This record gives sequence, C-alpha cells and structure tokens, in this order.
Amino acid sequence: MFKVRVPASTANLGPGFDCMGIALNLYNTADFERTDSGFEIKILDESSAYVPTNENNLLYKAMDAVYKKAGEVLDGIKITVKSDIPVTRGLGSSSSGIIMGLVGANHLLDDRFSKDELLHLATILEGHPDNVTPALLGGYTVSYAEREKVIYSRTDVSCNLRFAAMIPDFYLQTKRSRLALPKFVHMRNVTYNVAHASLLASAFFSGDEKLLYSCFRDKIHQRFRFPFIKSGEYITRCARRFGAYGSFISGAGPTIMSVISKDNADFEYNMRQLIKTNLKNWRLVMLEADNEGTVIQY
Repeated sequence: MFKVRVPASTANLGPGFDCMGIALNLYNTADFERTDSGFEIKILDESSAYVPTNENNLLYKAMDAVYKKAGEVLDGIKITVKSDIPVTRGLGSSSSGIIMGLVGANHLLDDRFSKDELLHLATILEGHPDNVTPALLGGYTVSYAEREKVIYSRTDVSCNLRFAAMIPDFYLQTKRSRLALPKFVHMRNVTYNVAHASLLASAFFSGDEKLLYSCFRDKIHQRFRFPFIKSGEYITRCARRFGAYGSFISGAGPTIMSVISKDNADFEYNMRQLIKTNLKNWRLVMLEADNEGTVIQY
C-alpha cells in the first residue's frame, strides 16, 4: 500500500488566464491498495455526499486513461480518499483528483510514464494546464498545451510569501463561470494582460517581491466573474487596504486569494475582523506555497 498526496492550487493569478498557477499547502490524499479483483473508491470526508465513487469519478477516469495508455486492464484496486481541498471553490479540487489518479495508476504500473507524459494526460482530462501543472510539480508554474505535450516553466515560491484564501460558503461551478466570459476581447485589454502577466512571471522567477504590487491586475476575465461572487470585489479592495501585494479570483472562483508578505502581521487580524463583522458567510484560510508538488508516501 502507498499514499499519494496532491496539493491544492490557485490558478490565473489575475492576468495569467488559463496558464499560471501556484501549488498550496492544503492537500487531498489517497491510499492505494491492491486487491484480488474489482475497483473500489471510498471517500472519508463530507465530500462523499456529492462526489461519485463510480466510473464518473475523476480519479477513476484518470487511472483508466493511464491503464489504457499502458494497454492494461484497471482491476484489483481499492482507494481510500481524504479531501481537505474544498470542492468547487476555485482551489483545484478537480485537478487534484486527476493528478491523484494519474500518479497512483502510474506507480501501480511501476512508474511506466514520465511526469511530462502524465501532465499531458492531465491537461487532456482537465481541459487546461493551469491547475494540474502546479498540482503535479509544485511551486509557481506557467504552462500551455501544444499538440502532444505541455510546455511549462516552474520555480519555487519564496517562503517570504503567504496566501490568504477567502472562501465563501457558496459554490460556483467552473462551467457557469466560463459561460460568463466574452467571446471577443479588445486588443488593448490583451496587451494589458500580456504586460501584467509578463511582469508577474518576472517577479516570481527573479524573487522581486516589490514588483508584485503591480502584477495581479486583469482586464480579460475577472470583471465578468465578479457578479457571481457576492462581496468579492469588496474583499479585494479591503485586502489591498490591509497591505496585500494583490488579490484575484482563484481559478474560476468563488474563492478570493490575496498574496501577502509574511512580515505583514496585521493582515490576518484585519481580515478576520472584517469577516466577523461584515462577511459571516466567508472564512479565511492562511496558506503557504507548496514547492514539492505531488508526492508518493509509504
């Protein structure tokens, strides 16, 4: 028996739509155990009420993809899942299930496929690489899919940064969030995002944290998604006032993510006071980057 641990991830980061992400130290885990026959998924937490445990489960689909690629039959496996990543909150829960299945299946097959091959499969299953890349590799990643592979670059995230996840008690389906996006984008807005995304990548790869103050802005997708996130823009403005480098909709939402310096001792207190007095259906989870990515434990 072995365990696969997959980190949460926050994607888009404002201007890096569908291509940027960061792994975070919140985890889903799965114990993989060989059995005589059959296939069983057991979910230990409250997500068992709405996450399927049959062939519609993303973990199963991912494992099946690996076994089919290997020309093998998926059989004789029991999986026990514990999920700490909130579902449909923009923190990479679906990506974690996909990566968990791919890595677990690959290990059962004696690690037949490389990480790059698994990442390509993950992107096919997820539709875009912004969450699956950091979930697999850890750190800050920029990635895009091209033909039969995913092109990516990654770097460790500084331990001087913390990530404040403001998570509401309501859901926002990724499909609904994507349907709100426009079919056409003005060239000036594309230029704006390219500039800010380039600065953001430069800030992470160079370690220039002061540059982050100017990087998390977006003109392509967030203004179309904020109407579905009650109080989202208000939280973003308050986070800036409390000294955050920047804030953005995490993935498709509804979580609002703020990036702060670990030396900003007042941010957490001020945000918790704001939630306590004005935003009772929100909660704050303080996180750090995960630079390991998915790991196998014995």
